Amino acid sequence: MRPGLGSGEAIGALLQGAVPGRCPACRRHSMFRGWIDLYERCPVCGVRYAVESGAWLGAIAVGYGIGALLVVALTVIEVLAHPIAHAGLDPIWTITIVGLVATVLAYRPAKGLWFALLWVYGFTEDASPAD
Repeated sequence: MRPGLGSGEAIGALLQGAVPGRCPACRRHSMFRGWIDLYERCPVCGVRYAVESGAWLGAIAVGYGIGALLVVALTVIEVLAHPIAHAGLDPIWTITIVGLVATVLAYRPAKGLWFALLWVYGFTEDASPAD
């Protein structure tokens, strides 16, 4: 973990990086320029968001994990109580579509959480390089 970063501050950075997508360092500006595009650096504190290629693989895994957990939960509920079938819908297609939509919607919070983790554990630059 970053030197001088307390566990409470680290948890705050993770929560504010994941849900609203704010910079984990200053928590004053959004990391996102669009739906999934990040700024290269935070305009307020200069933390570099554009890390090396492959750094977002963890965000993809977290997003897929959220979608997979939802699919498993819906499948268990459907097997036990059959609410989807009772609603007149095809359970397989309904669960598949809900899982895909959840995966897409979870990608932005997953990317924010993943970058906050990278920042908390010191895998990012804190300030712009001297020119």
